[in-house]
Amino acid sequence: MHMTDTIAAVSTPRGTGGIAVLRVSGGDAVKICSRVFRPASRRSLDEIPHASAVYGAILRAPDGDTLDHGIATVFRAPRSYTGEDTVEISCHGGALLTEYVLAAILSAGARQAEAGEFTRRAFASGKLTLSEAEAVGNLIHAKTGAQIDAAAPTLSPAVAEIADLLTSLIARASVVVDYPDEDLADISPDELRRCAADAALRLQKLQATYRTGRAVVEGVVTVICGRPNAGKSTLYNLFAGEDAAIVTDIAGTTRDTLTRDVAAGRVLLRLSDTAGIREAHDSIESIGVERARARIADAELLIAVHDAHLPPDDVDREILSSSARVKIAVINKLDDPDSAGGEVAAEYRALAESAGAIPVDASLISGRGFDQIVAAIEGSLTDGSLVLGHDAIVTNARQAAQIGEALDGVDSAVDALDAGAPVDIAVCELQRALDALLRLDGRQTADEVLDEIFSKFCVGK
Repeated sequence: MHMTDTIAAVSTPRGTGGIAVLRVSGGDAVKICSRVFRPASRRSLDEIPHASAVYGAILRAPDGDTLDHGIATVFRAPRSYTGEDTVEISCHGGALLTEYVLAAILSAGARQAEAGEFTRRAFASGKLTLSEAEAVGNLIHAKTGAQIDAAAPTLSPAVAEIADLLTSLIARASVVVDYPDEDLADISPDELRRCAADAALRLQKLQATYRTGRAVVEGVVTVICGRPNAGKSTLYNLFAGEDAAIVTDIAGTTRDTLTRDVAAGRVLLRLSDTAGIREAHDSIESIGVERARARIADAELLIAVHDAHLPPDDVDREILSSSARVKIAVINKLDDPDSAGGEVAAEYRALAESAGAIPVDASLISGRGFDQIVAAIEGSLTDGSLVLGHDAIVTNARQAAQIGEALDGVDSAVDALDAGAPVDIAVCELQRALDALLRLDGRQTADEVLDEIFSKFCVGK
C-alpha cells in the first residue's frame, strides 16, 4: 500500500438505508472532495474549519451535474482518526447511488482503500497501538455483548506499564555493565532480581487472562452429542434462541451436523448439533453418525445429553471418554424438579464424575437446567473475577505468544541472577522480554504481521 496516497471507501454497510458515509483520507483529501462536493454556502471546503460539517451538492463527476445532496464533514490533520486530513461525505443510502458517489471521488484523484487501510494509517501515525487497532477489529466483528465489552482497549496500558519497568531496569543495570570499574550503579543484583520477579508476576497475570479472552472473542469449538432422541436438538434450540433444529419424538430426526455461533453467557460457542450416535439404519444416517464422531474428536467443549429414562450404555461411555478440554453431562428428562431421578440419574452422575465431566440435571423441554449449563460453561472457560472492558485481557494468539516470550525472557533473567551469573546476561534476557512487548503493541513489528492483522478489517475501516 502507498501510505502517501489519498484513499477513499464506503464506510457504512452496502445496501439500502437512510444514509451512507464515504471516507476520504490523505494529504489531498480536501482538494479531491472539493471537486465533487459544492457547499450550499458557496464557501470552499478549504475554508471549512476542523470538525465542522457543511451541507451541499454532491456532483456526479468532478465539476459535473448534481447527483445528490448531503453533508461533508472535515477533519484536519493530525486531529482525525488516521492523523491525516480526512473528509467524510454523507449521502442518501442507496446501494447504486453510493457507488456513483464513490466513483466520482475516485475519478477526482483518490485511490480505493485496501481492507483496514484507514486503521493501519491510524496505527502508523501513532493514533493507535497495535493492540488498540486489534480491539477496533474485535468491535467491528463483535457478535455478542461480551465481545463488545472485551473490545475496550485495556491491554495496551498494562503492557506499556510493564515495558516501562523493564526499560528502567535495563537502563539502570546497564550502567554496571558499561562501567564495571566505576561506582555508578544505582541498582543492586538483589533489587534487580526483585523487580524482575515483579515483572514476571505481572506477565503471568496477563497471560492467564487469555483463557477468558479466547473464550469470549475467538470462541470455543463446542459439540452437542448423545444417543438419538436424548434432547440434543432441544438444547441446540435453547442456545440459538429459536427453532433452528427440527425436534420430534422420532429417534434419528437429526441426520446431519448443524452449526452456528451462539452466546453462552460471556462465552462464544462455535456450536454444532450432531446426529444421534447408534448403529445406523441406512447409509445417510451412517454418514451423519460418522460426522458426529469426527466433531466429537475435535471438540474443545463437549456437551453430552443423556436420557434419564434409559440406563447408560457403551455410547454414553464412548462420548464421555472424549479428550475435550471441558465436558458437561446433561442428564435430561428429569421432569419432576423435586426428584433426583432415581438410580439411572445417579448412574449418569457417577459416570460423568469418573470421566471428569460436570453433571447437570435438566428437563430441556421446559428449559429447566439450561441456566445451570450456561453457568458451568462460564465457570469452566472464563475467570469470573475479570471485568470485561475494565481489566486488561489478552484476546488473541498473537498477543498471548508475545507475552509468553516476554515472560520467558524475564524468567531467564531471574534464573541467571539466582545462579550468580554476570548482570549483563540478565540484561540481555530482559532486553529480549522488552522486545517481545514492543512487538505486541506494534513498536517493533514485521510488515507481514501487520498485513495479516489489517487484512481482516472491512475496506471502509
